Amino acid sequence: MPDDGGQSVLLLDTTVLTYLTDDRNPKPEWDEVIQGRTIVLSFVTVGEILHGTLRAGWSRKRIEAIEERLQRYPVIPGTIGVARKYAELRLAFFDQVGENDLWMAACALAQPEPIDLATGDSDFDLIADKFPLVVIRPPEPSPER
Repeated sequence: MPDDGGQSVLLLDTTVLTYLTDDRNPKPEWDEVIQGRTIVLSFVTVGEILHGTLRAGWSRKRIEAIEERLQRYPVIPGTIGVARKYAELRLAFFDQVGENDLWMAACALAQPEPIDLATGDSDFDLIADKFPLVVIRPPEPSPER
C-alpha cells in the first residue's frame, strides 16, 4: 500500500473512477468523497478500463493515453492474500455478487487495515453486512421544501 502521508486511503471502483475522469459525464458529488484521501485502484479496475478500450476499438495512441492516466494511481495487485480473501467472499456470495466486485472487495479487505471502497454499486452493501468493508458514497441530497 502507498505511504498515504497520514491521509486515509480510498479504493475507487471502476464506475467511480470513470465518474471522476470522464469530462463528458461529470459527477461533482464524488469530488467531495475523494477530497483529502489517497486514491488507489484495484488491478480489476485497471483490467476493466483496458477491456473497455479494446472493446470500443480505440487506437493504440488513445489506449496509451488512458494507460498513462491510470499510472498516476497506485494499484493493489492480485496477491495470495487478495486471492484468499476473494475465496472467502466467493464462498459467501456465490451467484449474488459479480466476480469483479468480489475481487475489488477482496483488494480492500486483504490489506492489514481494510481500505474504504468508493462505489455506487449496491452489491457491495451485501459484502459490508458480513465483512468489515466500509462503503463510501456521496451524501444523499437534502429533500427540498
